[in-house]
Amino acid sequence: MPSVPAKEIVDKLFSNNKDLSSEVNDAMMAISAEKLEAEKKAIAATWLKPEEETQDEVTPDETDNGTD
Repeated sequence: MPSVPAKEIVDKLFSNNKDLSSEVNDAMMAISAEKLEAEKKAIAATWLKPEEETQDEVTPDETDNGTD
């Protein structure tokens, strides 16, 4: 089922009024808000979990020891 903003855009598109800027803006703002809320929830779910321990990588000694 289409969202309310999408239905309003389609209804206005097929009517005599072709200026869709306000409807498109409202729809984009609603989508953005939904995505931000989902991202906030994902961050909050992992906020207090302990970080996984990583082993320190041993980097090779890249200094010139004068053996060339």
